[in-house]
Amino acid sequence: MLVLNRKAPRRKQHGITLVLITLVMLFLLGMAGFSIDLNHQVLNKTRLQNAVDSAALSAAVVADETGDVELAEAAARSTLASFSGESGNDQLAIDGDLTTVTFSFNLETFSLAGAFSPPAGNEDIYVRVSVQDIELSQFLSYLFGLDKNVSASAVAGRSAAITEVCNITPIAMCGDPSGDVDDAWGYQQEGVDILNTAHNSPDQIHEVKIGSKSGTEMGPGNFHLLDFGQDGGGGSGGSALVRQALAGAYNGCTAVGDTVLTKPGNSIGPVAQGLNTRLNKFQGPMKDDGTIPPDKYVKEPNSSDRAKEGESYTGDFYYSNYVQQLASCQSPEGGGSCDQGSYLPEAGSSGRRILRIPIVNCTDAGGKTTFDVLGFGCFFLLQSVGQSGSSSVFGQFLFDCLINNGSTGLEPEDAGLYRIQLYKDPFSGAS
Repeated sequence: MLVLNRKAPRRKQHGITLVLITLVMLFLLGMAGFSIDLNHQVLNKTRLQNAVDSAALSAAVVADETGDVELAEAAARSTLASFSGESGNDQLAIDGDLTTVTFSFNLETFSLAGAFSPPAGNEDIYVRVSVQDIELSQFLSYLFGLDKNVSASAVAGRSAAITEVCNITPIAMCGDPSGDVDDAWGYQQEGVDILNTAHNSPDQIHEVKIGSKSGTEMGPGNFHLLDFGQDGGGGSGGSALVRQALAGAYNGCTAVGDTVLTKPGNSIGPVAQGLNTRLNKFQGPMKDDGTIPPDKYVKEPNSSDRAKEGESYTGDFYYSNYVQQLASCQSPEGGGSCDQGSYLPEAGSSGRRILRIPIVNCTDAGGKTTFDVLGFGCFFLLQSVGQSGSSSVFGQFLFDCLINNGSTGLEPEDAGLYRIQLYKDPFSGAS
């Protein structure tokens, strides 16, 4: 009688089971390793994107302030180098050869700094920072024959015109209601390039806050000051709020089409004490404790050339000189026309000498009243303000300038106040 041996098949089944378990374990380990590699890549991709975003923004600010694209490129590369040196970013060694910084005036064509040549009169500079193919450490992804590289790019530059502003100076200027944003309601001079020293003219200098009753367009008792109240709502704020507001320490906002409330009175001391902090002069209650910074470059006209009430300006220091001299101070080589005694690279903050001022319709002027906001203008604070006499404030009209916060319109070609922002990179791809 034939007896079948049933144990052999069970031994064969045990062998097959071990093979299957081994394969499953290898698959699970591979998936775990692949997940670790993937998460590691995603984390570093995010960090790299944050780095190029910051580099593009910093470069765009420098390009906007100075018009010097080579200086802007240096700022971008410095930001990336600083990022690579931070704790936790040891995987992202951003080699200079992997980094490309290019510039555009229309967000369509980007060129290297040496080849960048925008059309005359076009001040828009967009910066693209690209870092390509940084190799990361691999754990198990090499088993699948996969590369583990990360790339990122970012574009930054001027926004469309601002329609609501929240860091305005509490001073108003009367504009021509029959004008519009293109001529800044009568303030924009045709054919003038404020960055060209050959275009410097006394006509660009305005008495932003008047010093005597005889010069007011806003009616008796008004000296161009505005009252934002304690909360920006128009209540009486007193001299302390005038001082703080002119120093920039407030949250008053307004928009095109809104109304602003005037603050009658000359407020000589508070005006000088507040505005002069922007020029590194701290007087009275204003303390140099780091909470309210000056500008990075605080040079003023010579004492004999200072602007005076009722007289034509005879000095030779304008916004174009400020821009060129600040750029010279910030240049790695230094020298040039930089007045090192007026340069505050650590304590200073960019844009503090730029006053963002509502331009209003003064047709119905007089007393403590409200005026309709036609738009906004930018004025370069020319010189410090005296604490005696008329306490006039003089500024050069700039047409547009950078703001810290506010809401933009929809038309990118609109003129006026703007901010530096990130844009979708038209040439970015998957990385």
